Amino acid sequence: MMRRRSRIVIVLAGMAAIASACASGPVVAPVAAPATAYPDLPSLTVPVTVTASADVRARHEAAWQRLQSGDLRAAIRQFEEVLRRAPSFYPAETGLGYVALLERRYDEAVLRFDAAIAADPTYLPALLGRMDAALTQDDDEAAVRTAELILAVDPERGEVRGQYEVLRLRVVQAYLAGAAAARDAGRWDDAQDSLDQALAMVPDSPVVLRELALVEIARGRFDEAETHASRSLELDAGDPEAHAVMATVLEAQGRLREAAGALRRAVAIDPRSEWRDRAADLTARADFNALPSEYRAIASSPAVTRGQVAAMLGIRLEAALARAPRRVTVILTDVRPDWAAPWILPVTRAGWMESFANHTFQPSAVVRRAELAEVVWRATQDLVEGRPEELARWRSSRPALADVSRSHLSYRAIAGVLASGAMGLSGSDRFQPNRPVAGSELVAAVARLEQLARR
Repeated sequence: MMRRRSRIVIVLAGMAAIASACASGPVVAPVAAPATAYPDLPSLTVPVTVTASADVRARHEAAWQRLQSGDLRAAIRQFEEVLRRAPSFYPAETGLGYVALLERRYDEAVLRFDAAIAADPTYLPALLGRMDAALTQDDDEAAVRTAELILAVDPERGEVRGQYEVLRLRVVQAYLAGAAAARDAGRWDDAQDSLDQALAMVPDSPVVLRELALVEIARGRFDEAETHASRSLELDAGDPEAHAVMATVLEAQGRLREAAGALRRAVAIDPRSEWRDRAADLTARADFNALPSEYRAIASSPAVTRGQVAAMLGIRLEAALARAPRRVTVILTDVRPDWAAPWILPVTRAGWMESFANHTFQPSAVVRRAELAEVVWRATQDLVEGRPEELARWRSSRPALADVSRSHLSYRAIAGVLASGAMGLSGSDRFQPNRPVAGSELVAAVARLEQLARR
């Protein structure tokens, strides 16, 4: 109805000049004019709560009749006279709003309707006119706010409700687009403001809630972000994006394992490779963080210990170690209180690492390169046992090394790890067998062993 009313404005606005030429002076009695010149305009009834004299009421009715006849100039004069006599008589203010609307003076119409609504927020003629003005000016936000007021007064207005739902969706989409642009530009306050307004309009929108959570994460508001992400999932547990947002919330709080679980739930709905890879990475990080600090320090250590070597082999090659034969039954007297004890026993039973004659392991002892070569070579032979040709080639390797003679006790192990690629030279022809092993070297050697175990 509102759009049709606006079209009537365009058709009939030209009538104003002709009608004004016929206007007479101020009159109080209603004129004998058709009462339906603008059938879509609501009647400017005077609420029973409005106190006004009979003269004011009569002048207001006469002005309304002038408006309906198309004599807009006379209608303006008579509505203004009513307001001069009774400044708080907002039905006349509403009448002037409709005249301004008919004459396409939209800004003035808005001011008139707003003044009437300020006086009485339940006055339907003013509310309907204000919504028409908002629609004409493409002011969706004002139209939505006004529609809410109209429906609060008269919930049965189906045409207004239909427009309200469409407009509300359009406004929310505009808020979301504005928030996304602000977020991309790093304007977090603007993004938050847009999403807060959208949420006020659609408090049960899972999309708005999850977008709001992302902005709150960026602002460090993790409790609020988790609340909104949780609410989004309550409303739509089948939305994979909401699970991914929850994963981001949990990761930001350091709850890596929970974050991985949220991503796995997202993958179950939408198997995106990036989510699957991220879940695996989060799980690996959670596993790593759960390990002792001595293990986490390996990669940056200038020299590693026997306990660190045993732990890295036991953790990174757990499945392969479980398949290895139990070659040695050991009794170690210095292992129980050590942080690496859970991994020392498996690697010694498999024969990958050796204990000392006095039944000690000495987990704090620094590992030299020749000793690591022995350990890695034993593990390598287990890992490639099913590939005898490859293993035979490595066993037959006899590199010429400037600092390791062929009579050296560890020469065969050194030659084997060099041939397999598990360890490298220090320089063109030197192995440096007595140099302490750096953490980065141990990590590289075990990574090569992992490759061999997967082949």
